[in-house]
Amino acid sequence: MRHAAPGWDADVEMLRTAGQLEAAAQLLWNVWGARTEAERTEVISTSLLRTLFHTGNYVAGAYVHGELVGCAVGLFGSLASNGRPDHLHSSIAGVVRAKSNRGVGYAMKRHQRQWALERGLKSIRWTFDPLVSRNAYFNLCKLGATVASYETDYYGKLKDGVNNGQDTDRLLVNWDLCDNWVERAMTGELGQKRRHALTPAESEVIEIPDDIAQLREDDPLRAEVERDKVREHFRSLLSRDYRVVGMDKGKNYVLLPVGVEAGYDE
Repeated sequence: MRHAAPGWDADVEMLRTAGQLEAAAQLLWNVWGARTEAERTEVISTSLLRTLFHTGNYVAGAYVHGELVGCAVGLFGSLASNGRPDHLHSSIAGVVRAKSNRGVGYAMKRHQRQWALERGLKSIRWTFDPLVSRNAYFNLCKLGATVASYETDYYGKLKDGVNNGQDTDRLLVNWDLCDNWVERAMTGELGQKRRHALTPAESEVIEIPDDIAQLREDDPLRAEVERDKVREHFRSLLSRDYRVVGMDKGKNYVLLPVGVEAGYDE
């Protein structure tokens, strides 16, 4: 099963050989900026990739002109009382940032969705840092994933290059693979449109930095202040039965009280 990134010469396929899996691990280390052996192990190991592949889980790579530029890894998860797999948990994904790789992340998600559906799964879940605006915008506005919960320091302290010394707050999202909007987006009906949440009078907006990665480099203390502010804002609103309905065009989170219908600008 192969999927091309729309408008670009990219293909996504399952990784099988030892060489492919080693290249995938190296790519993820590079994306995370993992330089030491400890940091690389924290991100992922080649032995774990092999184990996941050989036990039937999801390990896929994206190629542009024959070069591996992206990788996504997922494993079967269960929220059912009987313990049977009922969703795919997307554990890690990375794309080499370059203009030529535009659309690769979207192509990988299309591939991942089709793979999950073929195995009878109706949803994919994953986490992301709520301060990384480009990931939030992609997940909520392009893919149509919904926020299930805000998790404080989800992974504990990591030494993986990207998260060294930081709290690992995460938004846990659920991607309903059979949702009407998701279906339309994945089949190309919506083209490159994104679903922006509108902001009626009842809405609350949580603002986040434009570029948290740069802020962490320039002013780490300020970055921590921003995380604390966003954390407390989320906690306050979620405790009052607000839900995240998406992001506005300024890439800020939009929340509405439970029971109030959301509107979208497509």
